[in-house]
Amino acid sequence: MEKSQFVTAVLFAALVPAAACINRDAVDSQSRTPAAGESAVATSGTLPAGGARLDDATVTSRIQAKYFLDPTIKGRRIQVDTQSGVVTLQGEVASDNERAQALLLARTTEGAERVEDALTVNAGIDTPAAASDVPVPANADDEALTALVQSRLGEDTSLNAATMIAVTAKDGVLLLDGTAPTAAAKERAISVARGTDGVVQVIDRIRVGG
Repeated sequence: MEKSQFVTAVLFAALVPAAACINRDAVDSQSRTPAAGESAVATSGTLPAGGARLDDATVTSRIQAKYFLDPTIKGRRIQVDTQSGVVTLQGEVASDNERAQALLLARTTEGAERVEDALTVNAGIDTPAAASDVPVPANADDEALTALVQSRLGEDTSLNAATMIAVTAKDGVLLLDGTAPTAAAKERAISVARGTDGVVQVIDRIRVGG
C-alpha cells in the first residue's frame, strides 16, 4: 500500500466513530423528555403557504376564535400570547383532555410555528362555584347584542365610512372582523364594543388599512 493511501485509511477509521457519536448525541437531544418544571413545548406549528409569517396579532386572534367556537374549552380563561410565531398558552383547564385540546387547536393554527404550554390543570374549576366567576352577559340574546354593537359603531362620529367592521356575538363574546383606516380607529371600535352592556369578551380580527 502506498504511503498516501495508508494515511487516508487511518484518518477515515478515526473519523467514523466520531461522526457516529455526534449523530447519536443529536438524536438524544431531540428525543429528550423535558425535566420536571420545564414547559412542554410543541413544535408542530404550521406556516402559511409560501412560508410567509403571519403577524402575531392575527395568529393570536385565530387561536382565540377557535377556543371561542370549541364547546370543550370555550368557557376556560386561556391567555394566548404570540411573539415572532411562538405561541404561549397560560391559564387553567379542568382536565388533561382539555389541555390536550387547547394545545391541538393552537398547534394546528396557521402561522403558529411553536406552542409553549404553560397551562395548569385544576379540576376544581368545573364546580358550580367556579363557574360563577364567569361574567353573565346582561343581554344573552346574540342577535340583539350584535345589533346593539353595530348600532353604536355606526353612531360613533370618530369612525368614518372607511371603517367596515362585521360584528358576530355568541354568549356575550364578540368577534370583530373587517378593516379600519387607522390604528386609532381600530382601537376606538374595540373600545366601543368592550363598553357595551352584555359584552364579556372581544376577539379582535380588525385589519388596519385597505
